Amino acid sequence: MTDPAPTEDKPEEEEKPTRLGKFIQTYSAFLSTFVIGIAGLIATSIWQYKQAEIARRQAESQQKVAETAAANSWRIERADILSKNLSILSTRGAGTLEQRYGVLLSLTRGSIIDPELAVSYALELGKENTEYMKSVLSSTAQKDYTQLAHAFVLTCVQRFGVTRDVDLCRGDHYSDRSDTLAQLVSDEMDAANASNLPGPITLLKDERGVQSMPTKLAWLFEPYLQDLYDRRQWADIVRFEKFSTGARLVAALVLATARNGEFVPAAEATELNKFHAERRRWLAQYLFGPICDGECKGKLIDAMLSSYGEAQGDYDEALRTLIERPRNEAGPSVSRVHARLLWCQMDPDDEALFRDHVLVPAVSESAGQPKLDGGMLDDLAGLVALVPEPTEAGALAAWKAALGKLQKVNAERYQKAYVQRRNTAERERRDPPPAMKNVSFCGAAVALTPGAPQKPESP
Repeated sequence: MTDPAPTEDKPEEEEKPTRLGKFIQTYSAFLSTFVIGIAGLIATSIWQYKQAEIARRQAESQQKVAETAAANSWRIERADILSKNLSILSTRGAGTLEQRYGVLLSLTRGSIIDPELAVSYALELGKENTEYMKSVLSSTAQKDYTQLAHAFVLTCVQRFGVTRDVDLCRGDHYSDRSDTLAQLVSDEMDAANASNLPGPITLLKDERGVQSMPTKLAWLFEPYLQDLYDRRQWADIVRFEKFSTGARLVAALVLATARNGEFVPAAEATELNKFHAERRRWLAQYLFGPICDGECKGKLIDAMLSSYGEAQGDYDEALRTLIERPRNEAGPSVSRVHARLLWCQMDPDDEALFRDHVLVPAVSESAGQPKLDGGMLDDLAGLVALVPEPTEAGALAAWKAALGKLQKVNAERYQKAYVQRRNTAERERRDPPPAMKNVSFCGAAVALTPGAPQKPESP
């Protein structure tokens, strides 16, 4: 066998460059120039952006400086305008009324005067011209409704259901201003509802605040709620009540007296009765609930007694239940009722209804209980001793029957709780203690209107 022929060593093939590599080798100078150009362009763009940003910030800074300077200049100018006109606003007298009104309205519309100060001057105008006051208040943005509520002064009719020529009723001189404030609240409630804003109803957000002055807030919102009731705007009334517990309390007090005696079809009468029954039930639950303490109950009792007749029986059950409760719970409320009756601070017609529908039935029922609460029965007899004897035959018969039960239960208690207290009340009314002379309506002249002739009324 012969060995295979030796093979010759082949030279290694040279590695061919890629297209990219060939391109770079061929155009290396161009690429260097291009990359450098791009880098320079980027650097230039960054520099230009930074310069633009610096210029923008400088412009904003200059604008803020200009705005601050303008604001300071306006403050100085406004202060100068205000200082020149304060002397006019501080004047008094009918001769300057038109001038004060014009100046105040201009300052208010120009936002030159602080809202709180504008309201203060407007309320002063209201003592002389309520329309001028309302015009200024309507033009005052961001006013504090609490300030208006403090300026709302209750008349004696609103506080007690009756007015007399005594010092306690001197605030009746501001009745026109208070009526206009209530109308302003009504107008602004409508505007706030249309704009979906809270408006004056913010006064009712704090439940404790409402409890501290339920009568005042009820009368302040009375025109608005009465108008809703007259127009049968049930959805708006419910929306008002849902705002807060305080709003529902105010609505319950106002709507209890909103009956206007109109003749309506049977179906609508049923709806109205249901409407009032729901609010009557809610008010009674609130009155006896844990949130309403003794002071709260006393102030609600005051509000109920002052508009007792207008409620047409809606308050009967709640008042009767309250005065029949244990003394540790109802004591402050009974004391309020006692003071109102003792000093004749109740409309005579309302007093007669309260006697026949609440006091006499309560005495009659309590005296017939197998387990007597002596303290409660004494207080009830003491309240009956403060009201006049009925003249109508049916009421007089019920009166005598109730007192007969009391005398039959305990003759000594009848003598002390009724007879002696009635004699004591008559003496105090004829010659009241010095501290009570200014609050006693007994025998005081009936104050109809300022300047009207007065007639004394027997107690």
